[in-house]
Amino acid sequence: MTVFAVEYAYAQDSTELRNEHRPAHRAFLSEYLDEDEVRLLASGPTPVLDGALLIFAATSEAVLSEVLDNDPFKKVGGLGKTTITEWNPVIGMLSAFAS
Repeated sequence: MTVFAVEYAYAQDSTELRNEHRPAHRAFLSEYLDEDEVRLLASGPTPVLDGALLIFAATSEAVLSEVLDNDPFKKVGGLGKTTITEWNPVIGMLSAFAS
């Protein structure tokens, strides 16, 4: 598996929209806590940047991207930009998930 850092930049003026859909967004992400092909390792907001950082282990960036296309925040227009970066954590608890 490869580890990926995913940065969400929220769409401008989407606070109310995201608040409405946050339960579905969190339920969606929770489905990937124990998956084999794509596994969510950590997730949380980055208030200073008005976005979020999500850390995944996945078999490929393409598979991860396909999963992220189904995030309720994306489907309702709550995301302005998504950036996926391959990451190699070499120290710490996430290093166990790196290839």
